[in-house]
Amino acid sequence: MSPRPTLALLSLALISALALVACGGESPLSASNPQGVVLKGTVMGVAGASSTSASKSSADTVSGVVTVTVQENPAITATVGADGSFTLRGLPDGSFTLAFFRDGVLLGTLVFDEVLPNQEITITVDVSGGSVVLVEEQRNGIGHGDVELEGLVQAVLVLNPTGESRFQIQGRIVVARPGETAIREGNTARTVADVTIGRQVHVKGVWLPAEGSVQPVLAHEIKLQDNQDDGDTTAGCVIHGGRVGDPIELEGHVASGAADSFMLQVNGNRAAAPVEVDAKSAEFQCHPKSAGCQDKVTVGAQVHVSGTLRSCNTSGATVDASKVIVQR
Repeated sequence: MSPRPTLALLSLALISALALVACGGESPLSASNPQGVVLKGTVMGVAGASSTSASKSSADTVSGVVTVTVQENPAITATVGADGSFTLRGLPDGSFTLAFFRDGVLLGTLVFDEVLPNQEITITVDVSGGSVVLVEEQRNGIGHGDVELEGLVQAVLVLNPTGESRFQIQGRIVVARPGETAIREGNTARTVADVTIGRQVHVKGVWLPAEGSVQPVLAHEIKLQDNQDDGDTTAGCVIHGGRVGDPIELEGHVASGAADSFMLQVNGNRAAAPVEVDAKSAEFQCHPKSAGCQDKVTVGAQVHVSGTLRSCNTSGATVDASKVIVQR
């Protein structure tokens, strides 16, 4: 039998494949990254965006057409919608740089590294100050990373001692599961029944796959903290439940300063004002792990601080940090 029909079929298949590669405006994806990385973002400070705080004046917002571009070759660009949202698909794994423009003028850039194949990244950025500040970042998929939350239990959504329990903590849905979640108060083991509304807690866990617009956190540990005022020992402290000389853990974002000394805007209502963090003797870590963690303690960075409360009054507080974890 002549091989020509087989060769003709192979030639046709090759021509079709080349035609598929030639079509489309997005960069071809490698075999190791067949779907590409997806990045979904919300831009605060864009005029007309629903994410912009009602308290911001028009002078605090950016008007005009705002675009976001991945500065790789070839570049991928998305236009920010009136609600402040945008989506970029087919991004490369490894690392890439996002550039934000208003009417073609550069506002600022963000660098993302240690990006894993097929990962979905969700970010919130603020451009109201004329620069680009990363407010929040979540990674979901193959490479979803560690997360830490600290704040009050706002609601008990599901309470099931033998199954899955769900809580609303610091605006997030936190999942607790038997055998996967350790609950403790100091060195004493507790149960999900002890995670009550109004209780101050610290959560360590990982992001679960998104459920619609909500991305829950699977708690590996829920640490119950002391948030009861004991007479004058805490009443005069800007940090709720803070006692000078005691160990303390705080979660929030850097409001000003740099690695050695910075002001921490604490998440939730744990602190009535920013807290000064003295980190000259602190150990710095990144989650996920990466080099140069000290250099990443910049304005807007999400950090977790462990240390000792050195001083505290009704107007401010200072923490001597023993460890600073920069969260991604």
